Amino acid sequence: MSNYYTFEYSSDLQSPQQIAIDVYRLLDKENVSREEQYPFVLAVSEALTNAIIHGNKKNPQKKVKVTITVNEKLLLADITDEGQGGLDRIRHRKPSTPKDEGGRGIDLIEHYATSVGYVQTLSGGLKVEIRIERKTNSVIEERRTLHGGKNEIHG
Repeated sequence: MSNYYTFEYSSDLQSPQQIAIDVYRLLDKENVSREEQYPFVLAVSEALTNAIIHGNKKNPQKKVKVTITVNEKLLLADITDEGQGGLDRIRHRKPSTPKDEGGRGIDLIEHYATSVGYVQTLSGGLKVEIRIERKTNSVIEERRTLHGGKNEIHG
């Protein structure tokens, strides 16, 4: 069974903090472990920040829609802006370097997500689709190995 949540945020730089609060609350409500929450919240807030800055150009008249789906196997988020040309910017972006002050949002999203999709909407905006596979009890395998006289558990 999946549960769906929809949020809409204005294009101001307070919204990424608000979405973090909102998503942590809903993940707590859904009994998602803290270990699984952090990468998901980070990826979603980075995508929202990019939508505000690069998609909507911080235009307060434009909104960012966030749809989140939670089930026992997946955490999904669609972040959609009202900008123009986002897909071209994604295709032609330069990879960030450690010295860059900005530009690491997409790299962080792609690092933490199981998969990421980028879709241009009919109105020209960009939808970022984030998918993170959950670690369920049936998937986590406990392995005990003897290492230096200590038992270790790897999940």
